[in-house]
Amino acid sequence: MATTIGIDLGGTKTLAVRMENNDLVDEAKLSTPPSEDLVGNAAAAIRAVWTDDIEAVGVGVAGLVEWPSGAFVWGPHVAGTGLQVRSRLADLFGVPVVVDNDANAGAWGELHLGAGRGYDDMLLVTLGTGIGGAIVLDGRVHRGGSFAGEWGHMLYQPGGAQCDCGKRGCWETVASGPALVRLARDFIAQNPEGTLAKALGGEPPTGEAITGAADGGDETARNLVAQVGEAFGRGLCNLIAVLDPQVIIVGGGLGSVGESLLGPARRVAADALHGGSHRMLPPILVAALGPRASAVGAALLAEDLATGRLSLRVEQRA
Repeated sequence: MATTIGIDLGGTKTLAVRMENNDLVDEAKLSTPPSEDLVGNAAAAIRAVWTDDIEAVGVGVAGLVEWPSGAFVWGPHVAGTGLQVRSRLADLFGVPVVVDNDANAGAWGELHLGAGRGYDDMLLVTLGTGIGGAIVLDGRVHRGGSFAGEWGHMLYQPGGAQCDCGKRGCWETVASGPALVRLARDFIAQNPEGTLAKALGGEPPTGEAITGAADGGDETARNLVAQVGEAFGRGLCNLIAVLDPQVIIVGGGLGSVGESLLGPARRVAADALHGGSHRMLPPILVAALGPRASAVGAALLAEDLATGRLSLRVEQRA
């Protein structure tokens, strides 16, 4: 076992954790400045939990990360392009560093310490500001050329809403936090005296506030969350048709809301499943590690690197 640091580096927030013997012993939450200093943001997070016995660092970044070089190529929610994150952090801190997509890191955390334990073939679908994901096949993260799992940008609705990636009609434009906020904003504009506006206390709608209102029993909020959940379920059915996972784990900001969203998603996916009367829908579970999944998974990747179970030349597992 090794003492490692894991960083989950997003567009607005960063979470750093320090782990010893698979136990989380320290963590720090930082805001992510809206700049292109991605390496500086990661370094600040590392220093927040640093101790002199750190053996390796892992970083999960929300966007396209080249594997195994650890270069950040581009992301719709994180500033910067073509940044050599791994090599620059290794030079700064003098320890081995592994950098991966945040969803891949989250999947590694869930596989070993979360809801994925006991499964070899798993999908992690992250649901929040956008939709991301990771594929685990035979107990290993499948990265493809580097960027597998970016299914939030599957074409869902030709000519649909503008996506942050620059395209139109991506899956995440109808099944994510911003999609839910857009639905609520439109409803409140037409019904300013309705129960949803009152439930939100006159404040601008946020995904967290809307799901909270749904959980609190507001019927309009429940209907809007269900609408997003149904769109989410249709996309999940497509993933099942292609990859046939043993389990699907849903993480991220909206994934944690539970049955108000996942109930409709499961029903739609079951109805749309090819050969559904002759097969079972795989379990669709909430991520057990919650918002810590990516940081914890990054720390586990760092442990694999420190102990020799992971090589950044040829990936291998003991």
